[in-house]
Amino acid sequence: MAIRLLPFRDYDEHDVVNLFKSAGTLEQFIDLSHADRRSTPQGDAGVFVKVSAGTLNADGTSWDPIDIDAKTGAQSLLGKTDYPNVAKNFYPEAALSFAPIAGPTDECIGITLRQTVARDELGENLLYNQVKKDELYGVLPGEVVPVLSKGMISITQDAFALGEDAFADVVTVGGVLVGAAEGKVSVTTRAVALEAGQQILGKVLARGFRDDEAGALDPNATNVFGKKGLMKGGYAIVKIDCA
Repeated sequence: MAIRLLPFRDYDEHDVVNLFKSAGTLEQFIDLSHADRRSTPQGDAGVFVKVSAGTLNADGTSWDPIDIDAKTGAQSLLGKTDYPNVAKNFYPEAALSFAPIAGPTDECIGITLRQTVARDELGENLLYNQVKKDELYGVLPGEVVPVLSKGMISITQDAFALGEDAFADVVTVGGVLVGAAEGKVSVTTRAVALEAGQQILGKVLARGFRDDEAGALDPNATNVFGKKGLMKGGYAIVKIDCA
């Protein structure tokens, strides 16, 4: 499971936007019981996002930020809701939504602070286990996701678009952050970003590695179980400002 966001953070609650849900279908959100959906761009915390739906009355009926119109199929945590005489899905959803940024010219509004998670590791629908949902520091599909627009946070190497390059070669202290595919960021210089007309999302203040073993500098290093450990790899403290 990719972990993009670490616990250390310092910000003002007035810089947190609480208006948007994550856009997508149920299959695109976190399902800890499914090997391929334990980490997704639509579901992870630590994803840089842009507005994908910002019109409150787009369909002529959604005049309120909360939507209880009928939802069917993959969008409904309640399952099938279009039976005869059943006109509404009374699980409320936010009407506005965001999507992961796709590149450096997208208008980023901030970084997600919680994951959008539908089911736990046992396949249990977290709609019926609110305590565990909170323990996972998540929100349900359709619920508002807090998005931080300005502040200081710590993010792992999974939040960076590295490709085949090593974390130490790409993430440099003092470098500025610009958008990349799947809600990630790249590191460049201010001069290059301004010349290319890219939105500067923040700056790298410090970097390091979450493992002091000999293989810490190797992004493919494994733990004693032969797997890449959650405490492996690089991380950075960054100051973001997506205003």
